[in-house]
Amino acid sequence: MTLFAADAVLYQGVTRWAFGLDNPNKAAAVLAFLLLVLLALAVRARREWAGWCWSALAAAVGYGLAHTFSRGGLTAFLAGAFILLIGLRKKLCAGRRWLSVVLAACALMGAAAWTGFAGRVANSSPAADASVGNRLAIWRNVPQMMVDAPGGWGHGAAGDAFMGWYQPLDRHERYRTLVNSHFTWLVEFGWIGRFMLVWAWLLVLGIGIVRWRERGDPLPLAVWICFATAAFFSSVAEDWVVAVIPAMAFAPAVWTFFKAKAGTWCLVALSTLLVSGLILSGFVVLGVACRTADAVPISQSVDCARLTVGRGGATDWIVCDTEKMGGATYGRLLRAFARTPEGRERTYGLARDLAAVPPDVRRLALCGRAADAGPGALTRFAGLVDVRVLSPKRPADWLAARREKPFVRVFCGEFAPTCPAEDAEGLTVVPGAADFLPNWPRLAFGR
Repeated sequence: MTLFAADAVLYQGVTRWAFGLDNPNKAAAVLAFLLLVLLALAVRARREWAGWCWSALAAAVGYGLAHTFSRGGLTAFLAGAFILLIGLRKKLCAGRRWLSVVLAACALMGAAAWTGFAGRVANSSPAADASVGNRLAIWRNVPQMMVDAPGGWGHGAAGDAFMGWYQPLDRHERYRTLVNSHFTWLVEFGWIGRFMLVWAWLLVLGIGIVRWRERGDPLPLAVWICFATAAFFSSVAEDWVVAVIPAMAFAPAVWTFFKAKAGTWCLVALSTLLVSGLILSGFVVLGVACRTADAVPISQSVDCARLTVGRGGATDWIVCDTEKMGGATYGRLLRAFARTPEGRERTYGLARDLAAVPPDVRRLALCGRAADAGPGALTRFAGLVDVRVLSPKRPADWLAARREKPFVRVFCGEFAPTCPAEDAEGLTVVPGAADFLPNWPRLAFGR
C-alpha cells in the first residue's frame, strides 16, 4: 500500500494520508482502532520496557492519524480512549504506566499542531467549514427519508435519493452516500432491516459491556465505540478492511458472552430490543413532526414500485425510464416543475413499470423503455383520456394508434435517432434535445 495516490485528497495543499485505502477517513478509522490496541498493550505490559515500546509504536500511529486530517477519526479515537482509560484506570495508577499514555497523547497533539490538523479541528463549526455544514444539511433529512420510504430506498441509492428528492434545488453537491454509514443504511433498508441494524449495533455494544464486567477487559467495547463513532461521521463501515480490527477485538467478547449466565443473555437481548424500538420510534416522530414547510410530500410504496409526489392520491402517472429522464436524480426536475404555477397543487405518481400503475388511471405518460410494449399494453386502462409517450423507441407505432386512441401524443427530441423525419399529427419534436428531454415534467404533466 502507498501513502499517496495520483488522486490524493489534499487539505490546504497538504496531502491527507490514506495508506492505500480509497478515503483518508477510512484510514483514520483503522489507525484509531490500532492506536487503542497499542495503548491497551502499553498499559497492560508486565515489563516497563515493553510498555515504552508499545507507547513508541502508539506515538507513530498517532502521527499517522493526525496526517489523515480526519476529524471523525480523531473523535472516534477519543470516544474509544475514554472507555479504555476508564476500564484500565486501576492499572494506570500502578507504577508509572500512566507515563506511556501521556507520551502517546503528547505525540498526537504535537503531530496535530505540526501538520496543521489542529487548525482544521479548531475551524469545525458549520459556518466556518462547508464539510460540516453539508453533513448537517443531509442528516436533518434522514428521519423524513425513512418515513417516506418504509421499504427503503434500495441498496446504494441513498445519495441519489437525497439529491433527487430532498436536496435544495439551489445546491448541487454530489453524494454517493449520506456521509454516515448508520444513516445511509437506515435510509436504504426497510423497517425490518432498520430494526435489525440498530439491534445488531446495540447487541455488539452490550456484549462488549459483558466482557468488561466479567473479565475487566474494556478493549472490545472501546474499539466498537470507536467504530460506531467513526461510522457516524463518514461512510467508513462499508469497507471490510475497516472492520478487521473490530472483528478481531470482538472475538474474545463473544466467547465471554456465551459463557455467561442465561440471565445475562436475556438481559442484554431484551434491553437491546427495547432500546432499538425506542430509537426507531424517535426517528418516526422526527420524520413526521419535523418536516420543512416547503418540502414536497413524497411517499414510496413498500415494494418500491410506486412513488407519489404531492398530497393525496396521484392524478397524473408516468412510467419511468431514468436514463431518458436525467439519471437517478431525475426527481429534481419534477420538484422544480411542482413549484411552478402550472405544476403546483397536484399529485404525481411515478411507477417502476406499467404493472404498478393503478387500473383507473386517466392521465398517463410513458417514458423511454416503458413504451416498448406498444399501444396494446394500454388495454387494461379503460378510463384513459390522455396518454403522452416520451422518447419511444418506435414512435410510428404510437402515432398509428391515434386512429383508435386520438388522445395519444408522442414527444421526441430533435436529435434523437428514432425521431420521425416527417411531421405527423400528434407528434411534437422538441428542439435541441435528443433522447433526454430536459423539460420532461411539463411534457408529461403540463396542461
